[in-house]
Amino acid sequence: MASPTLHHSHSWPSLIHSTFEYPPPCSSAPALTAIRDAGGDELLRELMGSFSDFAAAQAAWMDRLAAANAFEDIVEGARVLRTSATELGVLDVVASCERAAVAARAQDRAAVLAALEEVHDALASARPWVDALAAR
Repeated sequence: MASPTLHHSHSWPSLIHSTFEYPPPCSSAPALTAIRDAGGDELLRELMGSFSDFAAAQAAWMDRLAAANAFEDIVEGARVLRTSATELGVLDVVASCERAAVAARAQDRAAVLAALEEVHDALASARPWVDALAAR
């Protein structure tokens, strides 16, 4: 299926609905609209394009921190990824990062590992959607 061209006349819900499962389990249309309103489709493509690589690297870094029981650093890593995901509306990643931070603050290694698995799952779920927006 050809990707629809983004035009300001499209509403995000109708665009997403025409391209993906709606409502997408991992996104927030208002966040996307705010990005597009601030910098147009080019900014949206740029941010979505960089998010996939950044998020994967950040999650891998948090995995290494968990292996070293570096709980304070996991809290910071989760905060950084959560902030980026919040700005882009990738809500499943936001929620899983929050769970990782809570578990790290409690120094509960098992809960940290479970939450980091959720982070990876949320990123995998969001990646096709994020990549499709980056390719527009």
